[in-house]
Amino acid sequence: MFGLGLISLGTVFAQEYVDASADTGTYSTTTAQSMSEQELQKQEEQAAASNDLTAPVPFVAPDIPKESKRSSFNSILHGKSYNMNSNMAAANNITLLLRYPNLFANRKFFYIEPTNEMGIVSLGSFFTAFDISKAPLDDGQLGRLTLGYAVPGFGFYLRAGLGRNRVSNDNAVQSTTNGGDDWAFAIAKGFMGYNLALEGDWLTKKNQVHLDPDAGNEVEQRYNSLSLNLNLTNAPTAKNFTWTAGVGFLNYLNEIEVEGEVDPASEPDSYWQIDPYVRGGVSVLENDNARVLIGVGGIFVYKHMDDPNDAFSITTILQPSMMGEVFIGEEKNFMFYGEAGYNWVVFSYNKDNETDVTTMVDQMFPVVASVGFRYQYKDFLAVELGLGDKLFTGAGNFFQADGTFIDFSAMIRF
Repeated sequence: MFGLGLISLGTVFAQEYVDASADTGTYSTTTAQSMSEQELQKQEEQAAASNDLTAPVPFVAPDIPKESKRSSFNSILHGKSYNMNSNMAAANNITLLLRYPNLFANRKFFYIEPTNEMGIVSLGSFFTAFDISKAPLDDGQLGRLTLGYAVPGFGFYLRAGLGRNRVSNDNAVQSTTNGGDDWAFAIAKGFMGYNLALEGDWLTKKNQVHLDPDAGNEVEQRYNSLSLNLNLTNAPTAKNFTWTAGVGFLNYLNEIEVEGEVDPASEPDSYWQIDPYVRGGVSVLENDNARVLIGVGGIFVYKHMDDPNDAFSITTILQPSMMGEVFIGEEKNFMFYGEAGYNWVVFSYNKDNETDVTTMVDQMFPVVASVGFRYQYKDFLAVELGLGDKLFTGAGNFFQADGTFIDFSAMIRF
C-alpha cells in the first residue's frame, strides 16, 4: 500500500511538471531532442523530394578522434631521417608531403637539409623547394626548382631542372652538345577520408657528336626516363591501422644511334617495368610517452627489356620493418627514434630468350637499421640528426663503412 502511494504521488508531480512546462513555453530535454529529430527528418524528406540537382550537398566531416593516443606523435612533422622504411602508421615526414602536396595546406615552415641538398619554404598555401635529381642508372644530377599550391583537401606542384652545354670549334671537324632536362609534377586530392595522389617525372639527357663525313660518323646517344606513380591511402581517417595501395611505372631508354640507326653492338639496356604495391603499418605497443610500430610492404615487379635484348623478369618483394619512438622529459621536447627493415625477395624469375638462360632467386637482403634524435625548442625550432645502416660494425668505420649515412636537418615553424 505504501509503495502504491509513492507511485501515485510521483505520477501526480510528473503530470504537474509537464503542464507547468507547457504553460511557460519551455520544454524538457527529451522533448527538445524529439523536436530536433522531427525537424531533421522533415528537412531530409524535403531534400529527397527536391528536383534541383544544383543544390549544394552538405559536407560531412570524417569521424576523427580528437583526443587520440597517437596525436602527440603524429602531430609532428619530421625530416627525411625519420621513417626511412615508409611505415604507414608513422608520423608525416618531408618525403610524404612531397608525395601528397595537399598536406602542405596551413603549414608555415622553413626546412633545410644539407646532407640531402634540399630546402623547402611553405607559406601555408604556396610552397617552394630546392633539391637535386638523380636519374636511374646514371650519376648525373641537376638542381631543381619546385613551385606548388595547397589548400585543405587539394594540392599540386610543378618541378623543373634544366641543363645545357654546347661546345663547338670552328678549327675542328667536331662539335659536341650535352644537355639534360628534368620535368616533374604531383597532384593530390582528399575525399571521403582517403588521399589520392598522382606524380610523374620525365628526365632527358642527350649527348650528340657531329663529325665531318671525312672524319667519321655522326653519333647520338638518347637517354630518358619516364616514371609515374598512382596511390591511395586511408591515412587522413586511420585510427590505428594505416595502409596505402598503388602502382608505379618506369620506362627507361638508353640507346646509341649511328648515322640515324641504332647500333646493335652497343647492347642498350633499355627497359620498362610496372610494379603494383601495398603498404601497411600498425601500433602494437603504445602509451603517452612511447610507442612501437610494425610495418610491411609488398611489391610485385614485372620488367621487360627492350630490343635488341629479349628478356623479362618477375619479382615479388616483401619489406618488413619495425620502429620505435619515445619522448624524453616532461616537456616532450626531446625525442629518440629508431627503426630496422630489409628487403626480402620472396620469388624472382628471370628469363633471357636469346641465351635461353633462366634464373630463379629468393633472398633476404641485409637489414638496414637507423637511429635518430629530435630536439624541439619551444614551438618554432626543431633539429634532427639521423645515423644508420652499418654503424658500429667495426673499429674505425663510423663514417667509412659502405652504406653508412648521417643525416641532419633543421626546421623553423611559424
